[in-house]
Amino acid sequence: IPSMYYRHGYQADYAKEVKDVTCKPVITVGRINDTRIAESILRSHKADLIGFARQSLTDPETPNKAREGRFEDIRKCVGCLHGCVGHIDTGLAGSCELNPLVGHESDPEYQTVPAEHPKKVMVVGAGPAGMQAAITACDRGQKVILAEQGPRLGGLLRFTDVDTDKPDLHNFKDLLVREVERRDIDVRFNTTVTADNIGSFGADGVIFATGSLPTCPPVPGIEHAHKAMDMYDGKVKPGHKIVMVGGGLVGCEAGLFLQKTGHEVTVVEMLDRLANESFGMYREALILEMEKCGMGMMPKTRCLEITPTSVKVENADGVQTLEADTVLFALGMKSVDISALKEAAEAKGMKTWVIGDAIQPGKVDQATRSGYLAGIEVGK
Repeated sequence: IPSMYYRHGYQADYAKEVKDVTCKPVITVGRINDTRIAESILRSHKADLIGFARQSLTDPETPNKAREGRFEDIRKCVGCLHGCVGHIDTGLAGSCELNPLVGHESDPEYQTVPAEHPKKVMVVGAGPAGMQAAITACDRGQKVILAEQGPRLGGLLRFTDVDTDKPDLHNFKDLLVREVERRDIDVRFNTTVTADNIGSFGADGVIFATGSLPTCPPVPGIEHAHKAMDMYDGKVKPGHKIVMVGGGLVGCEAGLFLQKTGHEVTVVEMLDRLANESFGMYREALILEMEKCGMGMMPKTRCLEITPTSVKVENADGVQTLEADTVLFALGMKSVDISALKEAAEAKGMKTWVIGDAIQPGKVDQATRSGYLAGIEVGK
């Protein structure tokens, strides 16, 4: 089952070979998440029919939206292999990173019926969780304020503006932005919500979607390193030879992006496995892609010290020094502390919800699902 590292419609040429030798109808599948790609395959006579599999989970309305010319409204499968096929090995119910309704289509608590008691709700934070919460609450008839301390919507997903392996996740981020913009949502940029001013917005309830921040552990010389995510927005200009300290999902994916854009990357990870918090098919696909691109991978390796030009590490082979033009670190994320904000809101009689990475750092599915459910619960 293809991951995001396969090109879209990658099996169409094979389907053409079959079509050339049979009069039977030929159906092709494989990372086709855009009806325009599907149409191009049909028009080039490589297949007679297109099969949408995971795309039908991500957006069951895909054909109808295409018929109406609403291509930008289609939520496109990102090929993450997390919620759908990824759960096959776990025994958990199937789900989708981008569609919180998958597996809950008939559950009453997931239905976006008009609010029984419309309220004015403020959503703090405009990442994927906050945007989804604002969209769902607005669709139910709530008056929504979306407060974002920065100048743009998107939160951590803004890294997809740059990452070459994430065009479909970039599309999802942009889709959420467009859905917010076309609704009657009061978006307030460059707005910091504090315990002192939280009561001034006149909201009946507050949804906290304040996200997470990278942790900075006490590694000797950590001041010589940079946060991995900072290189996406230009805060860091990485050199050619890079050591990535931390081989979790963020470190591996950020390192892979750098490797693919001309850098030489070595990932250092203390655990036995890289991308340990990932699992199943996606982890296998990620590690295979890292191997194909020639990345250096050092599991079971402890970082001892960072200098401006090197990283001292230790593993079963002993202590060694890795030369580096740039040292990046991805050593975990932590939720932004909102305890004082939450307490201040509740002291003023506001009902509160905590969603997305503000609960605990997680993947996109936690953001979309928790945001969707919070938007449903407001006004009940």
